[in-house]
Order: sequence, then C-alpha cells, then structure tokens
Amino acid sequence: MLLETERNFDLGSFNAAQDLVDEYLRSVGDDLPIYNETGIVPPLYLAASALGALLRTLALPPGAIHSLQEVAVLAPVAIGSEVKIRAMMEKPRRRAGLEFLTTVCTIESGGTTALTSKSMVLLPSGEPSEMTPKQQQERGIQAAESGIPVISKEINQKQLNAYAKASGDDNPLHLDPEFAAGTQFDAIIAHGMLTLAFISEMMAAAHGRDWLQSASLRVRFKGAAYVGDRLEARGNLTKEQGSSQTYSVGVWNRASGQELISGTASFKKQG
Repeated sequence: MLLETERNFDLGSFNAAQDLVDEYLRSVGDDLPIYNETGIVPPLYLAASALGALLRTLALPPGAIHSLQEVAVLAPVAIGSEVKIRAMMEKPRRRAGLEFLTTVCTIESGGTTALTSKSMVLLPSGEPSEMTPKQQQERGIQAAESGIPVISKEINQKQLNAYAKASGDDNPLHLDPEFAAGTQFDAIIAHGMLTLAFISEMMAAAHGRDWLQSASLRVRFKGAAYVGDRLEARGNLTKEQGSSQTYSVGVWNRASGQELISGTASFKKQG
C-alpha cells in the first residue's frame, strides 16, 4: 500500500536542451525534421520526462503497469527552455482486488502552464490478470485502414534501454529478463509511453506545427508489446468542428492484429 491520502509534489526543474531532446527522439526512433524546424519540444518528451521524474520520487513497486494516459498541450515549449514539474497524486482506488494510482503532472515554462499529463498505473498485486498476454493476442482484430500515413516500428532491447535512460523510467519489467519472466507477461515488454510516442510521431508527421502547439491525447493501454514485435500506429479523422480535428488512433501488433493502444488524438488548426 503506497498511501491513503492525496499528495502534491514539486518534482523540480530541468532544461529541455537540444541534446536531451535529441536523445529522446533517437530512443523512440522519431527522425522527423519538424522539431528542429519549429524549435518546439515534442509533447511526449515532456510527458515522459514528467512521468520519469514522478516515478523516481515515488519508487513504485517493480512491475507497475501503465493503464491510461492523457496529455494536453496548452502552450508550445521551445527547445532549450527551462521547465518546472509539479504533480498531484490522488488517493489510490481499489477495484476487484486491484489497486490503481492516478497522478496528474503539470509542466510549466516561462511562468505558464504548458502541458498537463494524467497517468493511471496498476500496482502489482500478485494476482493474475483477467487474460493472459496470449489470450489477449487471440482476441486481436485487424487494424482499420489509416487515413494518414502509418508509422511502423519494430521493438528491440537496445531501444528499450535507450528509452529508459532518456525518460528515467527504469522499471525492470522493461529491462530485466529474469524479473520480467516472473510476471504475468513472461518476458520483457516495451514502455507504454514509448509505444504511445509512435502515435504522436504519426500526428506530427501529418499535421506538423498544429500538432506540436495544441496536441491532446486520451488513450487506454490494452496490451503489451514484446521485443521483436512490429507495431503500427494508425489514425482516422472522426470529427471536425471549426478549427478542431479529432482522430481515432491506435497502435496494433502487425503480426497478431492485437490492438495495444486505443483512444483519441485532437488538435486545433492554427490558421
């Protein structure tokens, strides 16, 4: 049991320097030129950095699993800017013998709230999940055709090691074969925020500065990606109202058809 009351944390500050941004982009395999062309920090880099800082502070039990994630860009952050991270952790919720922890991180830059990131994690309980990873794969469905160019990536251990370093998320579930073998997943799996970055890259490739300046993501993590898996991020426009566009987005295992992430991505056209 981690805590019984809501708590607030000052997670300090850091400089979103070019070399740190580049290290993050290499770790997720994102080589789009848009970040250097605009000088804007990738939204998922800020969210990942906030989550990493929070995880280092909380020292959650090994094997905690990412369940839900929301990210909202309120103002773009320039590469090289100083950013400050604050977090609010809600009282844990228990359901069906499982314990869920929700945190909201706020990133400030130049005295302005630039991004909020809400995460829900499932704390390990020693109880089996409702479905094994194999059963989850068997329930996979074929991904729908994408209305924007697909982002396709293959997961490898070198990438997971690099992402752990860049983000600060060193959960042994992603790095330690012996530990991972003793979990419900049976082997090392990819970071949820790493696979979510594929969706952000897809949206940035399709919508450039508009995405970087006003991105909003709301997703559920539905399955695990293993080393050697080929993943595809896909998206389809579902709503257009004024300057706002909303896409149905997801990440699929290309071989099994299993949907690993599902949710929505939205942004506002800047004119």
